[in-house]
Amino acid sequence: MNTIRLVDTHCHWDRLPPEQMEEIVRRAKRSGVTKVLAMATDAESCLRLLQWKQRYPDFLEIAFGLHPEQEWQWNEVDLVIQLIREHRHVIRAVGEVGLPYYSLPESMRLQNPNQEEIAMLERFLRVAVELDLPVSLHAVHHRAEVVLRLLRREGVRKAVFHWLKAPERVVGEIVGAGYGISVTPDVCHRERDRRLVENVPLSSLLLETDAPWSYGGAWLGQPSEPAAVQRVAEAVSQLKGVSLARVATETTIHAERLFGIRVE
Repeated sequence: MNTIRLVDTHCHWDRLPPEQMEEIVRRAKRSGVTKVLAMATDAESCLRLLQWKQRYPDFLEIAFGLHPEQEWQWNEVDLVIQLIREHRHVIRAVGEVGLPYYSLPESMRLQNPNQEEIAMLERFLRVAVELDLPVSLHAVHHRAEVVLRLLRREGVRKAVFHWLKAPERVVGEIVGAGYGISVTPDVCHRERDRRLVENVPLSSLLLETDAPWSYGGAWLGQPSEPAAVQRVAEAVSQLKGVSLARVATETTIHAERLFGIRVE
């Protein structure tokens, strides 16, 4: 029996194969994962996560948001915000929200976000502040700095930059502002992510899989799942030069405080 307690703080649960879910949960628990936080990507995703939450009420926590790397309409923003309000008693965060990067043409990636992109994120940040919910953010490279400014301007107290890629100076500012940074299985084999872990205090780190995203290294071509959080924790332990038990304890306490959950 695994004695460590881990939390996968960012997973797209409704994109995992439903016919394999029982085995996915068993593998996660055998790996020490006691909670998974599932992120929504649109209104339909929010509704699917509500159904999954009923099936795994003690294992699965859910967050509602609208993923920025897709086409969207204002009426769907309104609908997701309505769902956040209606289900405030169930959800643990606003997420996944942020600014697009990967879906943009390369010629546009270095440009500042347009006003519609900013306005959409502002809507979600404001409802998070109003309802006292943390925010799980998609904000990479130079757009992380833009999002950091928006968090400060809107008075967001609790947030995590999921799978962060950003300049070292911006990473330092994020940590200094008290926001979290989560790391994925990329930390097991990618130098950029390993340097990030070396530079960020353990107290600011969270663990995630972004499942079912496929990674390189040992996961090459294979979808990830929450059980992979154990490998992430082992890599952080090695990079920080501390025990796996300490990584599990500190990152789990961080997740409990950030998302208002209790890990048994």
